[in-house]
Amino acid sequence: MSAEKKKRMSAETLVFLVAFGLVFLNPFSLMYIGMYIDTAFSPNPPMPEIRYGEFPFRLEYEINGELIVIEDTVICEFDGVDVSWEGDGKTRKWKSHLASGNDRVVLLDLDISEAICALMGWAEYYMGDSNYKPDEGGLIPDVYIYDASQTVTYRDISIDDLYYIYGIRLISWEFTDPIVNTFK
Repeated sequence: MSAEKKKRMSAETLVFLVAFGLVFLNPFSLMYIGMYIDTAFSPNPPMPEIRYGEFPFRLEYEINGELIVIEDTVICEFDGVDVSWEGDGKTRKWKSHLASGNDRVVLLDLDISEAICALMGWAEYYMGDSNYKPDEGGLIPDVYIYDASQTVTYRDISIDDLYYIYGIRLISWEFTDPIVNTFK
């Protein structure tokens, strides 16, 4: 038997053993593989007509009597299609970043690894691809504590705790309305 044929046989044997192991060592793996193949070959969702947008915002707040104003722009872009493992099939992906180049909107640095931040909203919302709205009242942004000490974690913080614990009082929050997008 030639060396090339032995190499091909050993590769085929390896593939067989891996497939055999996946199916019989984990009986659910066949189901997952089937779901993935079904989703991967399903049609893409309708594509957005508008794929880019800029959404200015203004946040005014006070820390211990000092007035602070943050003005920036959320830039949103279509980022292709993603295969969802949650049973949603294929979904549209969006990405966003701040025009200032900052990673996040920081209201107060707590220490070297923690900060109180405000969420500017999701790209899906701004680009007309979701019913999500930053705060149902429209005045208060989602505020959270960002912690990068071990792994990055986000802890929500209430508006009352924001004021009573950290001395931060939100005064006004103005954000751009989402666009009306069509999907074909």
